[in-house]
Amino acid sequence: MKPVETPSPDTANTIVSLDGGGYTTLYLLSREPRTTPTVGINYDTSKSISNMNGHFDRAIVLIYLRHFVGRREGGKSFLLYMEAGRAFNRPIWSGLEPVDFRSRSATIREWLTECETSHPNCRKSPKPDVQLATRILDVQELETDRYSVNLISTKGIDLYSRPYIALTHVWGGIELPCKTTKSKIAKYYDGGIDFDSLPKTFQDAVRLTVAIGFRYLWIDSLCIIQDDTEDWQRESAKMAAIYGAGTITLSATSAENSYGGCGLSPKIRSVTRFCSTDHGRPYFAAKARDTSRDGRIDTIEMQLRDEPVHKRAWILQEQILSRRILHATYSQFVWECNSISEREDGTAYDEKTHLPPEKSWRARSRGFSQKMRDIGSGGLDVFEFERNWWHCVADYMKRSLTHTSDQYAALAGIVQFHQDIAGNRPIVGLWERDLALHLAWKVYHDPREHKITPLKRANCRPSWTWMSFPHGSVTINPPIDWTQLIFEKPRVGDLGIVYQAKILNTDIKWSGEPLTSDPSGSTIKIRGLMRRMRKPKPYRTAMDSRLRLDPGVTDEGGECGEYDTFALFAYVRSAALINLPPTITTALLVVQAIGPEEEGFYRRIGEHELNGDFDMDGSPDYVPEGVQRDITLI
Repeated sequence: MKPVETPSPDTANTIVSLDGGGYTTLYLLSREPRTTPTVGINYDTSKSISNMNGHFDRAIVLIYLRHFVGRREGGKSFLLYMEAGRAFNRPIWSGLEPVDFRSRSATIREWLTECETSHPNCRKSPKPDVQLATRILDVQELETDRYSVNLISTKGIDLYSRPYIALTHVWGGIELPCKTTKSKIAKYYDGGIDFDSLPKTFQDAVRLTVAIGFRYLWIDSLCIIQDDTEDWQRESAKMAAIYGAGTITLSATSAENSYGGCGLSPKIRSVTRFCSTDHGRPYFAAKARDTSRDGRIDTIEMQLRDEPVHKRAWILQEQILSRRILHATYSQFVWECNSISEREDGTAYDEKTHLPPEKSWRARSRGFSQKMRDIGSGGLDVFEFERNWWHCVADYMKRSLTHTSDQYAALAGIVQFHQDIAGNRPIVGLWERDLALHLAWKVYHDPREHKITPLKRANCRPSWTWMSFPHGSVTINPPIDWTQLIFEKPRVGDLGIVYQAKILNTDIKWSGEPLTSDPSGSTIKIRGLMRRMRKPKPYRTAMDSRLRLDPGVTDEGGECGEYDTFALFAYVRSAALINLPPTITTALLVVQAIGPEEEGFYRRIGEHELNGDFDMDGSPDYVPEGVQRDITLI
């Protein structure tokens, strides 16, 4: 079959002159349909944006042959981008070679200028009294593709007013020969870092920094002393400020490791520009598409969610804390800030106009960032805030973490940011306000999903925090469906929390820098009601009991199958049906004594829920069944 050629300008003229978007099919009928196939042209402008003249910015065109018997054969798909489009004059649509960082930097400067001048939501940065990075890279171009890279102290440099780029990337489990260590730091300070020794991702970050017109670049493995525990903990604790104050965070989004780079893939499809037959200037550009895409153009979220950078635990906080992110994918750049998201080729442009400035959070993680932006203004229910924190926890624990010891440091920036916004004190992955509620978190292990076997819980401290589980070993769920406590239209039985255990003391002990070191010696002293309970049978066959032991805990209920439980909180919610009484739910910890019971030291080994009818005519002060005890959770 003769190859189908790129659509002509006349075809494009028909498309951009349509009055309304949609999906249309044209047929070029054959005079001899029994011997010569008909040419079909499908074009889709349903997702296109039209200008004031009614011209669309893009169209997806599929050209194929249809034989007399109705059989469709072959076909070729194209994306047509018109001169009416916002991105038409960008280098990625120029059809010229090479499309390198130098030529593409104009697009980045365009985004940045628009953001700095027109986006009030994006101007907020950390308070000037917050300490930033101790070191940064000073990068300059000596001659074409030759660069100087010098590690310098930030003393005397006001990074709040000087623009800099912060790189976020996947290390990829490979050894970096050029990382900063105690033995190399003097050399890097005095003689600089050999550009040719840098992995490709770092080299591209240098090239891009210079191309934009910046001088300073922050890369974790070069700006933090990797074999100095104190320096590592101290600098890791500054992540919220480093990424929050950065002018742009460059994300090597598609790279599997530090050698993947930030540039376009060599396999990227070439662009052909066509001129108008009337005035001779470029009128539209076209590039081939994969016909298996069925005419779809993925949303920005769909494009980014499966990229390597979104699978790493460390990178979650870098995405959430940054004001602006430039995603370097192998197909194009994607710009994300608090106000807009846009692809370099203009095929997706999302304005976030629904966010008032005082409610804008700089957040980036999928499934969490969009929910967190309304927090901090005081306009939302406190439990809305808690609910969104647990969205973050779930996202964090789904991601991979190479070194178990990084569990706390990789979340420290998000914890600090959350603390600043909420005025709430962090308690090793939980929060001081409503701590009794947070202690009831749920955990599951599924061998089909989790490749890492949970550690024996007797060896994990503190037992009361979800953070003592290694990444990849479990799924962490919130202690409660927070919507049960957020009443948009409350009914008679919606009483909310009717009982909470009393927190007497929290003793948080970090082995080094707070939030980034080991907290295994931390304890919580709590007063509440304890009783011994037998493990109930499941409601139905193939369901788990409502009393669940944590993964890694051996069944230590003894021959009687009894466990010590401690009531944390109870809440009342109206029933789904009007003629039924409200339901009371009591959340309990399943605990095990460490040493003699009279000493009062216990570790968490599971959690339990009790549900029952609530008597609205009874005592207003609900007290769960049990004996009051003061215990210390370790």
